[in-house]
Amino acid sequence: MKRPELSRRNCGSGSRGFSFVEISFAIICLGFLISPIFRMLNQSSSGTVQNRNDILAQQHATNLLAYAYSLPYDHPFLTPGPARAVKNLEVPANGTVCDISVTEDVYLRTIEVFEQAPVNWPHAYKILTVRVKWKEASESAREIKIAGLVTK
Repeated sequence: MKRPELSRRNCGSGSRGFSFVEISFAIICLGFLISPIFRMLNQSSSGTVQNRNDILAQQHATNLLAYAYSLPYDHPFLTPGPARAVKNLEVPANGTVCDISVTEDVYLRTIEVFEQAPVNWPHAYKILTVRVKWKEASESAREIKIAGLVTK
């Protein structure tokens, strides 16, 4: 039995592959289909960074307020005055030193102490306001503020 020989007619002589226009059209269609996926991944990662910054700012403010609560009413750290920056802070705790400093330059942590001594009130008290400000790369400046009260 004879084998059929391969000829141009058997191989499909009219089609030699895809044309440049067909390949270009396929790439453009693929780009339109894939671009929403990349956009979604980018938004996801920026949301993660924003959540991280929010959590760290909350932690920096809470740490400073907790330290202020642990001090006696007349401690020099609680001297009334305008907002002042508190970047580096080492706190003695159980014979060791606990570092509650702000290690990242993105954050600015301040504390403001305002003393109140109402005439008809038997107790003096201080209002503590801790603010942490930061700016993310692609967004406007952000701020978190926590207030507390210490009494004599």
